[in-house]
Amino acid sequence: MVDYADLFGGRFSTTLLADAAYRRGIDLGLPLPGLAPLDVKSKLAGPAVTVTANSDLVSVLEALHRAGAGEVVVIANQVVPASLMGDLIGAEAVRKGLAGFVVDGLVRDTLELVALGLPVFCRGSYPVGPLKVSPELKGIGVVGGEVAIGEAAVSPGMWMFGDADGLIILRAEDLAEVFEAAEAAARREQALADEIASGTDLAAAFRLDDFLAKRARDPQADFNAHLTEIDRAI
Repeated sequence: MVDYADLFGGRFSTTLLADAAYRRGIDLGLPLPGLAPLDVKSKLAGPAVTVTANSDLVSVLEALHRAGAGEVVVIANQVVPASLMGDLIGAEAVRKGLAGFVVDGLVRDTLELVALGLPVFCRGSYPVGPLKVSPELKGIGVVGGEVAIGEAAVSPGMWMFGDADGLIILRAEDLAEVFEAAEAAARREQALADEIASGTDLAAAFRLDDFLAKRARDPQADFNAHLTEIDRAI
C-alpha cells in the first residue's frame, strides 16, 4: 500500500498536488486563505476526522479520542474569541500518533504546539479556551459528517494536505492519479529549474514570444494549453 503521507512529507507540495489535480480534471477542495500553519516548515497529510465544534471543548476531546494514528482532526467552528486546542490536546495527539490538526478557528499555547512538532493549521491564537465562552456563543458539537473549512467541504476520510502554501483537500480514491501526475510535473519543473540555473532564459524556455504572437491573433489563447504543447509546467 502506498504511504501518501510519507510521499508528501518527503517529495511533494500542495502546489504540485493542486496543479496535478487541475490538469487531470480532478475535484479538490481549496479553503479560502487565512488557515495557516503555526510552523511554516511543518507539513500535514492524512485522512480527516471531522467535528463541528460549536465552541464545545467536549466535542473536540471526543474527536481526539476517536482519531487514530495518521489521521487529521479537522475542526469547523465559527470564529469566536476562544481557542479550541492547546498544549495538552497537542500532547495527546502526539502520543496517539495523529498527523495533525486543522482548526477553522483559534488555538493557544502556540510555542508549545510548535515544540511538540505537531502540524497545526488555524486562523490565529487567543489565550482563553472555550470553557470561558459565554453560553450564548457555544452549543453542543457534533463529531463526524461533512464540515466546511474555509468554505471548502470536508467529509470523514477525505485527505488533508498542508504546507507553507496552505491546504488542499482530496478524495482518497483520487490520490493515486494525482500523485502520478504530480510526479511527472515535478520532473518537468526540476528539469526547467536546472536549465535556468545553467543560464537558460525563462521566456525562451516557455517560448513566450510564440505565445504572445498567438494571443495577438487570438485573445482567448490558453497559456496552459501552450505549456502542454511544449511539454512545460509552471
